[in-house]
Amino acid sequence: MEKNSPQLSRPQRPSILGIAHISLYTDDLQNASDLFTDYLGFGKPYIVERPGRPTMMFAKINDRQYVEFVKDDEHRLVKYRHTAFEVDDCEAMRLYLQAMGIVVPEKVNETDFGFKAFFVTDFNGNQVEFVEYIDRGILAEHKGQDMPITRISDSMRHVGWVCKDSAKDIAFYGYILGFTEFWRGGEDLSKINWIKMRLPDSKDYVELMLIDHELNQQELGLYNHLDLDMDDVAATKQLLDTRKLPAGCKPAEPQSQGVCGYGLSNVYLMDQTRIELMTKIALGGKPSNSTYGVPLRYDGK
Repeated sequence: MEKNSPQLSRPQRPSILGIAHISLYTDDLQNASDLFTDYLGFGKPYIVERPGRPTMMFAKINDRQYVEFVKDDEHRLVKYRHTAFEVDDCEAMRLYLQAMGIVVPEKVNETDFGFKAFFVTDFNGNQVEFVEYIDRGILAEHKGQDMPITRISDSMRHVGWVCKDSAKDIAFYGYILGFTEFWRGGEDLSKINWIKMRLPDSKDYVELMLIDHELNQQELGLYNHLDLDMDDVAATKQLLDTRKLPAGCKPAEPQSQGVCGYGLSNVYLMDQTRIELMTKIALGGKPSNSTYGVPLRYDGK
């Protein structure tokens, strides 16, 4: 069988229930923790020390979503590590991907944090994690806890990453995983800058940030991003203006209306990774039309 080549006979795909987490490197775990607690209002992150391995930190958004930070002792230029998707059956997903020609590990691992998991590599070389939550571990022990009323959001509706070959990502996330393109756009009509693809069993989605040139750290932080959604971005901006911003971070920008029609603002980690604040519904109640109405389709050939 050719590596990472889809087969014509399609087995049944397990359910993909949502975005579980985005994983990021950071040079300063305390600074990232302060941004999420003191500024964005989330609960105190969980710290996981691992002998011989970098320290990890988990900033909880809700019981099924969080932001994972890994201490970056090498001071990498690219701070994006991977995105994890929640599935209903991790082992079934591993076998499904293997049947579709994707290189998979020999087994699913169980973590102390509270889920079964395994990694694969997408067609653009990015790591992708699949997780299945279990009833033990840190997450289960803290279920229903550490979600204070001070947090500015209760969900992470999308994440985005740099995509240098859209056809490869559409093949992997569309044909293999069943994601559906529902919107594409750009700063003007002459070029598509991003493609949005919705998960097959969830309202969550990913943004493929289409890039055709080498990026510096500031640009990488702009395109590799996560979203926090809320009812009113403008009101949230006013609230954040009263809170303490950690040194080196960039405060929330005034609300603007995105090309998609939603209210937007941005907050930046010290490492320059962007946290997009986004209204749950479009300003005026109706999203803008996709820049190009006909979505790309991939038939596996």
